[in-house]
Amino acid sequence: MSQEKLGKRVGFAKGGIADFEWGFVDFYYEHAVMFAEVLGLDPEVFIDDYTRFCMPGYGKRIKKIRAMYGMTQQEFAAMLGCDRANESVWESEIDSRHPRRDMYLKLRKLAADIGIDMDKLIDNPDLYIDEYTVFVGKDWGKKIRRIRLVYGLPLSDFSAIIGCDEQTLEHWELEYARPTRAFYSAIKEAALNQGIDLDALNEDPSSVSCEYLSFISAECGRKIQSIRMAYGVTLKQFGKMIGCTGEAVAKWENGACTPNLQYYQAISKVANDKCIPIARINENPALFQDDYAIFCERDYGRIVKRIRKAWGMWQDAFAEKLHVSLSTVSNWETQRAQPTRENYVLLKQIASEKGINIYDA
Repeated sequence: MSQEKLGKRVGFAKGGIADFEWGFVDFYYEHAVMFAEVLGLDPEVFIDDYTRFCMPGYGKRIKKIRAMYGMTQQEFAAMLGCDRANESVWESEIDSRHPRRDMYLKLRKLAADIGIDMDKLIDNPDLYIDEYTVFVGKDWGKKIRRIRLVYGLPLSDFSAIIGCDEQTLEHWELEYARPTRAFYSAIKEAALNQGIDLDALNEDPSSVSCEYLSFISAECGRKIQSIRMAYGVTLKQFGKMIGCTGEAVAKWENGACTPNLQYYQAISKVANDKCIPIARINENPALFQDDYAIFCERDYGRIVKRIRKAWGMWQDAFAEKLHVSLSTVSNWETQRAQPTRENYVLLKQIASEKGINIYDA
């Protein structure tokens, strides 16, 4: 068959057939199908590894290689030595425009360098899942929050490390939105800088912990109470120490909620000031007992009377010293009513001034 005759049957000029025969132009999969039909052959006769790569779906294959490198189109195009526009057209398969053979050879080498078997990639691109896709596949909000809490930073400070605004970071943690691939690189770097194993994080976000997470995850209220008991202060006084209300401290101790990172840091500081490492409290939440509760379970009426007599006072004078009514002191001593925690703290203080250990009284 002449070049002219074959050209007419497949829709090419005589010169076009010559270009194919001499290798001046690339021979693609659609050409293989076309020539095979005209010549009554199996398309495989015309197909080599380059032609096979350029079969429909080549855009997804190129994108998969780029994704495995974790690069933007601009970055990947620079690595290939081509324009970003060309790389984008290839991935979109616009007008079936393929990468040239020399570009394919570069793509093949880049794929091999990152452990991609090109034949397997051609058969099933979904076989290769890049780390970004794995990260945002599920629980990305929990993962990002874990990384941030390992740093011990609020949203505002951690967002500065990642290079996004605070609201964007919050939306990621709440899983209102996924971080883009460009931000993933910064998230990954932040995790690695803290020694976080990304494979373990992806498998189970709860496997990555820190002192704060350990503190709030189990018996948080008992731990806070234990620290407060070490100081021997009331809920209100402890709240003032860490910059919140006594009501907030009460909710934490009752297990209604847990302190956020800001208050945890304040709690950690007052604990350290008392030479109580958080790690120690995490291991033993009941390190310090609630002596007020113990006081109320004992014969507290007799103890109150002993303290009053140590001061040599009648009930009315003692009531004035404690800033309560006469009937209140009378009810304590007869155990018709219990002193409040605030009353107890003051009782303990004035008892110590007379050398009385309220626990031994």
